[in-house]
Amino acid sequence: MPDPRPVRGPLYVEATPLMVTLDASPLVSNNVHDLLTLLRSDEFVDAFMELDTADGLAFEELHAALVDRLATRVALTGKQAVRVANRMAALAAPLVAVEAQREDAVQALKELAQRDRRAS
Repeated sequence: MPDPRPVRGPLYVEATPLMVTLDASPLVSNNVHDLLTLLRSDEFVDAFMELDTADGLAFEELHAALVDRLATRVALTGKQAVRVANRMAALAAPLVAVEAQREDAVQALKELAQRDRRAS
């Protein structure tokens, strides 16, 4: 089966306290459109209509078949990709520092626990 074509459109990058998030609204919008079209097609309509009467396996098989047909990538121009990369790097930098502090704290706790085991 051919790989679904990437969706063209903007990709927005935001920061939350612990993560960098990507808003791929064009991808979701495209996928909802494609999903509705696929569910109305001869290829999938019967499987979709039988979901209420079928076992969980039918749902999983239909799910897998639909995922294979929907886009999973957003196509960016060179300029868009550079802007997204720069924005992601700027938002991720503080998170890297927090992650390093967390890893240092975990390592310190492990070392402390090892010392306690040796002492007992």
